[in-house]
Amino acid sequence: MARGTIDNTRLALLKHGVVKADAHDSLTLAQREGRRSEIRNVIAMAIPVVILTSSRALMDISDYIMITWLPTDDAQAAILPAQILMWSYIVMGLGIVSMVNTFVSQSLGRKEYRECSAYAWQSVYLGIAFGLIGLALTPLVPWLVTKIGHEPRVQAAEIAYLRIAMLTVAPTIAADGLGWFFVGVHRPWVTAWTAIEANVVNVAVAYVLIFGKLGFAPMGIAGAAAGTLSAVLYRMIRLAVAMWLPSAAAAFATRTTWRPSRRRLAKLLRVGMPCGVQWLTEVVVWAIFVNVLVGAKFGTAHLIATNIGWQYMRIAFMPTIGVGRALSALVGKSIGEGDPKRAMREARFVALVTSAYMGALAVVYTLFGHALIALFNTNPEVGEIGAKVMICVSAFQLFDALGITYGSALRGAGDTIIPSVFFIVSHWVIVVGGGWWVATAYPQLGSIGPWIAGAVLIAVSSLFLWWRWNGRAWMRIDLFRGERMSRMQLDSAAATAPVAIVSDI
Repeated sequence: MARGTIDNTRLALLKHGVVKADAHDSLTLAQREGRRSEIRNVIAMAIPVVILTSSRALMDISDYIMITWLPTDDAQAAILPAQILMWSYIVMGLGIVSMVNTFVSQSLGRKEYRECSAYAWQSVYLGIAFGLIGLALTPLVPWLVTKIGHEPRVQAAEIAYLRIAMLTVAPTIAADGLGWFFVGVHRPWVTAWTAIEANVVNVAVAYVLIFGKLGFAPMGIAGAAAGTLSAVLYRMIRLAVAMWLPSAAAAFATRTTWRPSRRRLAKLLRVGMPCGVQWLTEVVVWAIFVNVLVGAKFGTAHLIATNIGWQYMRIAFMPTIGVGRALSALVGKSIGEGDPKRAMREARFVALVTSAYMGALAVVYTLFGHALIALFNTNPEVGEIGAKVMICVSAFQLFDALGITYGSALRGAGDTIIPSVFFIVSHWVIVVGGGWWVATAYPQLGSIGPWIAGAVLIAVSSLFLWWRWNGRAWMRIDLFRGERMSRMQLDSAAATAPVAIVSDI
């Protein structure tokens, strides 16, 4: 038996006290228990965060299901393009406040508990700013939708949805930032429960308003947007109340750190802006993909098939994103505690789990794609196109597990600039440039041509993120370097002066 290792027989004897452990046995047992503890931590964090990140997708999917019950297909064709246009704006703010998770988890690891809540509150002010700008941009919605050029009835449905959906910008960003605070301090069930409750609110309000129940006039697709608005407002208020509760106040001083902080806002913007621009690029590129490369070039049947395929893709990647966000918090805490090797083990375990999950779904989507499309639309043309779309969706899953896992790990380490630059360039070159080329050069492929370009992008970007993480450049990043030097200078001044007043920097 090699030095420092224990075979299974000896391990069983040690556990039952048949033999005594020597120093090497004790070390190996401690290491094994440590690995098990890390796996338990990943699972305990991942379950509620999967619920959290899947909640908005579930909200959109439930809205989609309800509008398929309307007498025409106009809303079914319009809702995804409209949602993507809305997300094209809101995602910049969401990308920035997603870094609240990183700052909070690293502050937790450093035992700087006031900093955890101070960074969280800044997301509220960012949400307000983005919301006000969004209100100013809303009058441009009809012009933008008309320029895209879908069929007139589809355009009317898109405009009706967007006029209400733009009101969700501020509460969505604010709620997201406050929610990442609870994930970052390893209390993810707080924010998970608010997400579950918000989904109940959405279904109830949307159902009443879409179909005109309880004396309300039927609003159609606009009712779906109103349900979402009600849900995100509820969640924002619910999380703000949770921040104010005595338990949070005692542990993280949440009642005294709510004021705007230029220093913290500047750091959030500096580290989060690359992520925000990356997310914006992703959404804009996929908006061009759905609205132009699929909808405008190949028509409504292709657009409906892509809409349905997108819903199944969400089922796959939203839980994976949830596991990734949990990984960001775990990696941040590990780095804050000075243990990057633990961060690498956590990322490796998550990569195995997400690859197994998304690989299994890829098999299901490939084998049963036509039947899955038929659950939403029985039009034979949509079914034929959709079966091919589902094969492309399957290809997405095989690589997206790695991309989401290692991208999340890099964000937990604060490594955002290089990955974001790569994402921005690759999305425009491969999806927009490559997708336009294949749609023009091989029109006989229909919308499957742009879908193939999208699958190539996911493969390339996922392999890049895997390489970036294993290159370990993130180990040289210190988000708090300047802050730590300031604190060291203050401590030195306090030690040498007879009386010193140290301010909260």
